[in-house]
Amino acid sequence: MKKAILITLFISLFLSNTSSYANSYVMYTAQPGDSYWKISDKYDVSLDELKSINQDTDDTIEAGSLVKIRKVSSNKTIKVMIDDEILDLDEEPYIENARTFVPIRFIAEALNVDEILWDDESRRATLVNDSKTIELTLGSNIAKVNGKEVELDAPISVHEGRTFVPVRFVSEIFDCIVKWDYENYMVLIDTDNSSAEDLYWLSRIVHAEADGESFEGKLAVANVIINRKNSPDFPDTIKDVVFDTKHGYQYTPAANGTVFNSPSSESIRAATLALSGNNNISDCLYFLNPRISTNNWIIKNKTFYKRIGLHDFYK
Repeated sequence: MKKAILITLFISLFLSNTSSYANSYVMYTAQPGDSYWKISDKYDVSLDELKSINQDTDDTIEAGSLVKIRKVSSNKTIKVMIDDEILDLDEEPYIENARTFVPIRFIAEALNVDEILWDDESRRATLVNDSKTIELTLGSNIAKVNGKEVELDAPISVHEGRTFVPVRFVSEIFDCIVKWDYENYMVLIDTDNSSAEDLYWLSRIVHAEADGESFEGKLAVANVIINRKNSPDFPDTIKDVVFDTKHGYQYTPAANGTVFNSPSSESIRAATLALSGNNNISDCLYFLNPRISTNNWIIKNKTFYKRIGLHDFYK
């Protein structure tokens, strides 16, 4: 399942470390001015308990350091399964801001990443695979995907001598489908699921283009994307339609990176219904917001069909 990987990361990412803990933890990245007292009050954990699980008697905390808040529910250890194979991690994953973080080397290898590069001066890890490049900087909650900034829910951190990254974010950027098994506290990653990939990209472009629109407007945007996929004049996959650059970027969210943001439940529902054949926009291939659009070509050359909310739809 694995390709040969060029690994040039600094040594602390890869040296074996025998220290480990039996359970996974909910963690918090300390901010400037934080103390154990402030963190205990924020998370409603006793000060003594907080210091005990972190094996620390000092009152001060260095900004950027990870603080254990509590063990995960039922004292479980988080597992990561990729294509029915459980990863053998040398350090346990942790949770911060409802996101699961795992050691970068293990997830990169399991996802067939071609290169993992480390820049010591900028403290940045770069994952390269086919047409995707992810830049992850230690201490930062801003990642870059093909040069476009994407905000993360928690920063990249070093823990127990390993660099930890958000498993869902990295996996989904590399076109995998990620699910969370709450009962078993397990991250499930599917590396080959084309129908789920369609829903992944369609729901995200719908959210990025029509988040403030009605459900009908979201459904219409979803169907324009599907209509393009089915048209001989456009790419033949949802993902390729979203990132089509034949005549320049077709969709602004693909250019500015907002297409990578997590979709709302309504956007997912609209995408799901559109994929199941619920079409409210006929065979329209174009939409625009006439109040801000600079694309006069569509207005001059295509046939107006309907206005839904802020979007006009054209055939």
